[in-house]
Amino acid sequence: MKKRRMKNSLNMTRIALFILTGMLLGSCASLYIKNGKEAYKNLQYHDAIYFLNKGVAKKDDADARRKLGESYLKINDFENAAATYELTNTYTDNSDADRINQAKALMGVERYAEAKTILEGITSRDANNQVAKELLASCKSIDKMKGDSLLYIVEPVNIPVLSAVYAPAPYDGGLIVSSPTGKGENDPYTDRVYTNLFFTKKEGATWSNPTPMDGINGIYHDAAAAVAPSGQTLVFTRSFQLNGGAMAGNDQRVSTTQLYSSKKAGDGSWEKPTLVPFCDSKFMFAHPTFSPDGKTMYFASDMPGGFGEMDIWESKLVDNAWSTPKNLGGDINSKGNEVFPVVKSEDMIFFSSDAHESLGGLDILSSSRKNGIWENPVHISYPINTSTDDFAMVWSPDGKSGYFTSDRYGADKIFSFAYDDTRVTLNGLVTGKDSMLPLGGVKVIIKNLTDGTEQMVISDGDGKFTAELVKGKDYQMIADLEGYFKQTDNVNTKTGENPINKVIEMTEVYISDPNANNGNNGGNNNGGTTGNGDGTGNNGNGNNGNGDGKNGGKKGIYDLPEIHWDYNKWDIRNDAIPYLDNLVKLFRENPDLKFELRSHTDCRGSFEYNDDLSTKRAKSATDYLVKKGVPRSIIVSKGYGERELLNNCSDGVFCDESKHEENRRTEFIVTGKK
Repeated sequence: MKKRRMKNSLNMTRIALFILTGMLLGSCASLYIKNGKEAYKNLQYHDAIYFLNKGVAKKDDADARRKLGESYLKINDFENAAATYELTNTYTDNSDADRINQAKALMGVERYAEAKTILEGITSRDANNQVAKELLASCKSIDKMKGDSLLYIVEPVNIPVLSAVYAPAPYDGGLIVSSPTGKGENDPYTDRVYTNLFFTKKEGATWSNPTPMDGINGIYHDAAAAVAPSGQTLVFTRSFQLNGGAMAGNDQRVSTTQLYSSKKAGDGSWEKPTLVPFCDSKFMFAHPTFSPDGKTMYFASDMPGGFGEMDIWESKLVDNAWSTPKNLGGDINSKGNEVFPVVKSEDMIFFSSDAHESLGGLDILSSSRKNGIWENPVHISYPINTSTDDFAMVWSPDGKSGYFTSDRYGADKIFSFAYDDTRVTLNGLVTGKDSMLPLGGVKVIIKNLTDGTEQMVISDGDGKFTAELVKGKDYQMIADLEGYFKQTDNVNTKTGENPINKVIEMTEVYISDPNANNGNNGGNNNGGTTGNGDGTGNNGNGNNGNGDGKNGGKKGIYDLPEIHWDYNKWDIRNDAIPYLDNLVKLFRENPDLKFELRSHTDCRGSFEYNDDLSTKRAKSATDYLVKKGVPRSIIVSKGYGERELLNNCSDGVFCDESKHEENRRTEFIVTGKK
């Protein structure tokens, strides 16, 4: 009995310890989650990630896990963000905002198909969700956004000492750059040294050691600067500070950034910066840039009156003072963030957005101003933009090169770019397919498949034409001449070939009477000639005319020599599909013509049976063409049975299967115009 009581006592102790341990672990998990959520609220995302990871490892918490995913997203750790959001898929209280964040994370790691599925779900429920619609459009346009990859040559800029560097600004033959490099306290939001401004200059093939901007850098963030065209005014982004120099925040205790301005003194130094008057510590102001004449300043802000989070604004210099800012409008600004504006010319602005067309993260776009209105932005193609953040694109005076920032390698880095708009010369020659003689007066429309723009050229008397094409594009050529089938061909300027030489062969159109005897009369003379409806002869060697409109010497029959049928069947064979697809292309390109599709059998079987079999074959081919988009109104089908054999394999003549297969064929004629 005593032994049993001792055993029970030990069991109770173990249970008590287990319960106590569970309570302690649960308590620790709750504390970690509480601290993580507090850090998240204070925008201290690195701390939030640390605490929330500790917490959710011990206790599942839907809100904590979503905040963990968003924290990863805020620091551009797309891999961990995507992995975290995957674990939230089972929660029933996820919002569309959470799903959009998950889609952004997936786009950041180039898992576009998965992001597309999520975004399609959102837009099916909420057709007015503009952010989801924009991101969905991006997922559907990935190939297009990477289509101009040869237009830009991109190389990393190796600035000594600075491990992370961003926001280049041209100045005095060099660059003012921003970098969290130096001594001092760490920013509680990023857990890195506060950002400072540096100047560096290219010396030969290398860049000089960066020097701090004396008189500008303070004890907190100083970054993203712009120098006015006069060279006498510097405006930059700085953590808002009280007059005593202490960092200040807004009503939500968030430290905002503001725009500060400095004038150049007579000795070349920069005077003490002062706050730009229109700034307000309740809101964020950042990323200034100037128009070419220096009379307009553009910047990013989340001040009231915008369209989303951060918007692009402008302020005019009037009587030596900056005017009340004006928003650039809803074509440029979205429901998301538009930041880092840079002006290339008076009427062209570049900026970055996470809610317009994007490969992921921030992508660089451009907009042109016409009649005072900024137009819809144009996405800058890969390799300028990637699935990570790409921003702060500045141009050199030549207008064909410059610098931008990207974190494609895991940290912000400056890259140089050169825009290569070399034109590729296309030399074309148009000939008749049958005669091989040059065709003059052919209208050739050359369509850029990337942006849809077109140009038209006319072949000269020698059948020649020339066009200048943009490098790195896919084009479609459509040749059109009365009396000939329209001919389509493709050309691309991505191979480096220059000039490109292309020959276009056009087939003449012969209008045939469908009721006339256009083919062979079905008689044979054991290898002699096969009688033709026009009285001419064919030598019985099995030549089929190869689609040139002259079957057996009779113009107007266009044979399809690669479309054959299995014995006693009317199913479309797999080997015939590519050739039927070519016929689809021909018929769709010539919708002004009417066609008759004809099918033939070999001699085996009765006349009645073969008529029925060939009719079924013609119908099968016609049904395929219609299914592929050929208008049924321009095509009819007809079976000719064994009436028009191409060789001497008629009743009573022994032939091997290959000879019989020659007769099981399909062809077409043109019966008129619509």
